[in-house]
Amino acid sequence: MDDAELQKLGELFLREFHYITRTDRVLIKVMIKSRLQYFPEAADLEYMTFGCIADIERILSEQIQADPSGHFNSKERLRKLTEFKKDKAFVKKYTLEAVKSFCRKKRYYWGHGKNKPDIEKGDRHTERKPGRAARVHGTGDSNEVDTWIASMVTSNLSSDSLQSETLEDLNELFTNIGLNEKKIRCFWDRFDGMTFVEMAAADTNKTASPDQYRKRFKRLIAQLERHSEQFRAILMQNFR
Repeated sequence: MDDAELQKLGELFLREFHYITRTDRVLIKVMIKSRLQYFPEAADLEYMTFGCIADIERILSEQIQADPSGHFNSKERLRKLTEFKKDKAFVKKYTLEAVKSFCRKKRYYWGHGKNKPDIEKGDRHTERKPGRAARVHGTGDSNEVDTWIASMVTSNLSSDSLQSETLEDLNELFTNIGLNEKKIRCFWDRFDGMTFVEMAAADTNKTASPDQYRKRFKRLIAQLERHSEQFRAILMQNFR
């Protein structure tokens, strides 16, 4: 497949994913409930469902829109699009398997404390540490804000679709937590779907690079993470 066909298939793949997560959202919620209902961390089922879909979407977007220089994502992109070309139902199969995977990681992460050795009982095994993927959407997790933004970017939400009150409250939050003008601009450009390459190209400073914007975005996300609950509350008011 040439680049044009891969790009077209990628667009269709993500479109089918968005369709499935809308039409089968109840099924996804039921799957999450059946697997995580006994964990207090999953009490907010709506939030867990949103988080699960956002996590899958983030991973898919990274792979489907992969830079050819990124070996793993590029390889996964080709594999997924090849399967999709052969069978449109592949997207639904992949999505439901990804939901199961999300739940398995959550169960392990939330229950990993049970794997700690009990010295008094004579346990000698070494505690297994959960991987990074298992920590997505956990309380205080460093991926939470980034995942929210990635989900909104891939779902074609932009600053134009936010209510004026939401925009004002977000900008006020950014200022209050110490984001400077460059970081705020970087946030909104990323929110509106710009890539780091596009940001660098639009910069009047000829020495600007995609890596510079990538690091700037990473720093502002780190600042936002400390206020993730407030950030989430402001965003959610836009959908009430």
